[in-house]
Amino acid sequence: MNMRVVAAAIAVASVLSAAPHANGSGLPVAPSQVTCERHHYTMSARVRPLLFWIGKDDVGDAVIVKRRDADTVGYSLLIGSDPNRAPRRINRWGYIDEEIRGHTATLLGLMTESDEESVSEAEANLHKQSGQRVFDVIHASIADGEARSIVTSVAASADYTLRQVDALVELAGRTSGDGEKRVLRLPDGTRPGFLAAVADLIHAQISQWRTLRQAAPSDPITYVYHGKLYQLRVTHAHPLARIRVGETTYEHAIASRFEVKNMRDGQLTDFSMTYAADGPLAETPLTVRYQPRWWLEIQLTLDDRTTGPILASEHAGLNP
Repeated sequence: MNMRVVAAAIAVASVLSAAPHANGSGLPVAPSQVTCERHHYTMSARVRPLLFWIGKDDVGDAVIVKRRDADTVGYSLLIGSDPNRAPRRINRWGYIDEEIRGHTATLLGLMTESDEESVSEAEANLHKQSGQRVFDVIHASIADGEARSIVTSVAASADYTLRQVDALVELAGRTSGDGEKRVLRLPDGTRPGFLAAVADLIHAQISQWRTLRQAAPSDPITYVYHGKLYQLRVTHAHPLARIRVGETTYEHAIASRFEVKNMRDGQLTDFSMTYAADGPLAETPLTVRYQPRWWLEIQLTLDDRTTGPILASEHAGLNP
């Protein structure tokens, strides 16, 4: 799975508070019973065929689910287009689930294969779709300071949409162990995934704002993704007295720009986000903007008035 594409799918997954460290020095105090929290986002998109951007609202959905008990935290993110609402019935989506238990962690990710370099190439691939579609699947785990991961492919019906995610997760669980395997020894303090790293930075930004009533760039946090190390940092941040998102106005928010650096080749990827700084939604993303291609930009907007797709993880709780 291409990291730039994955980042587009999981940028919204900063979710609500810092996760337990899978390779750190301890665990924060957590509730004694399982809690589940979810947020729904609508997706808008803009494409640039030539010189000008063309945009359309409400072309898809994103859903974040967070499950937590005394020593475990789990994050699920589903994001993608809805062919019933997207132009040309575009059907592109992805799913990621991270679970951190003490000093161990597991990750499952799946995403439609997509490496187009232009609008015309993307349209050509849409015309080629028939019968089945290939999904990239990543299984990863962290234990004893070591990360292990494998990427495989699974073919599924081309009609599968983000609303059939649970069926595809079940199918992915039956894939063979043949694929690209990576093993990496982790430096001390490495976070077990992108979601946990962003959660830490959001939490740190909010803590700084509550103490000093200001927000500033951050030191980088190192995390691991499929046998590679990345650094995530906040490059720009400023408080907002209020922000209007859809029909709702939120008091006190922070607007931040994030940068991801591939430690192997130095490639940089950035995205921007606003998140609540106070109140019951503190640390919750309100908007996310990301440009995974020069010709494509997506924006996610919090919309808890509508439900969006339902995930099995909302009812299953944490894995035993």
